[in-house]
Amino acid sequence: MKIKNILKPVAVIGTAAMLISASGCADTSWSFKTADKTFTNGGWIYYTYAALNDAIDKLSENSDSSFDITKEDITSKKIEKKNAVDWIYDEAKEKAIEYLTVEKLCNASKLKVDSDEVKTMKENYQSFFDSGYMGIYEELGISADTFTDIYGTYNLRYEQLFDSIYGKDGTKEIPDDEISKYFTDNYTSYYYIKYSFKTTDDDNNEVDVDDETKDKVKSNFAKYAKELNEGKTTDDIDTEYKKDFEVENSPAVKATTIISNDNMSEDLQNALKELGDKKATVKTFDDVHYLIYKGSISEEAKALIDGTYENTTVTSDTIRHEIKDDEFEKYLDGEEKKLKYEMNEDCMSKYTVQRTIDIVKSYMANQSEG
Repeated sequence: MKIKNILKPVAVIGTAAMLISASGCADTSWSFKTADKTFTNGGWIYYTYAALNDAIDKLSENSDSSFDITKEDITSKKIEKKNAVDWIYDEAKEKAIEYLTVEKLCNASKLKVDSDEVKTMKENYQSFFDSGYMGIYEELGISADTFTDIYGTYNLRYEQLFDSIYGKDGTKEIPDDEISKYFTDNYTSYYYIKYSFKTTDDDNNEVDVDDETKDKVKSNFAKYAKELNEGKTTDDIDTEYKKDFEVENSPAVKATTIISNDNMSEDLQNALKELGDKKATVKTFDDVHYLIYKGSISEEAKALIDGTYENTTVTSDTIRHEIKDDEFEKYLDGEEKKLKYEMNEDCMSKYTVQRTIDIVKSYMANQSEG
């Protein structure tokens, strides 16, 4: 969910409002209202916590270590030229406005969530709360109902709205051939086994493996490449490797990912680019010997479209999002600016960003001591 920082922090409330709040007359049970939804105080607290985590991530960028809220004063920091507290406030408010916008658009399109799915989610999350796994949320005053609504139901609504536009029979349905082309242009299918020619001796010094081991690895990897090129499967090679090297599990890595994968070395990426589909090769990079096999991305694209694809980490929905997420976010940004809502200043004044910071700081300090 991409959110821009466009909103201003709440103004300090006046003395009269403070007196009303102090007397207990002010209703702080809700934070925002639209014609479609009343957003609870717990929802607002949740988003201040989510935005605080975003702020910690921002402050940890370009740093050798993560920002430690228990040891550093986050209120004195700046993020994107704003005081961190103001940045967190703006971020939380925009998250809430996007939530309300999605709710409005789903209602306008008569999109309904599966009540049984929501019930199951709530039961699961409630069990986490009951078991004490959600301590920080309880400390902040976020209930299992609120957590289910924002973390669970909202994500379902978001996906519903996206699918109603770009999914099957959507108003801007993405054709199968466009999904297939994007997949084949941007993804690669690979399998590899690597073996380091370096090891450590009894004194923990790095040394070369013995010549006998090197020869065994090179000989077997060459055999595996030949067999793959002749039609054997990667499962066949896994079985052979376990037998040849007398291990219980093959160390093979098999995946279908975006070609410019940050988890893959440049040498490995280049080797894959040089290979044809269903071809194998052997390479050595920096004293690490590789058996590399490239699958058929076109065959996988066909399976992806016809519903027989077995790789659950990449789906047609994954590709739709990669193609249209930016466009969808621009659409939501435009709708957010048109949203009519009421904001409860009393709620904002009671459940401040500073309150969230103080509770999280105390909670984290207690956790580290425990």
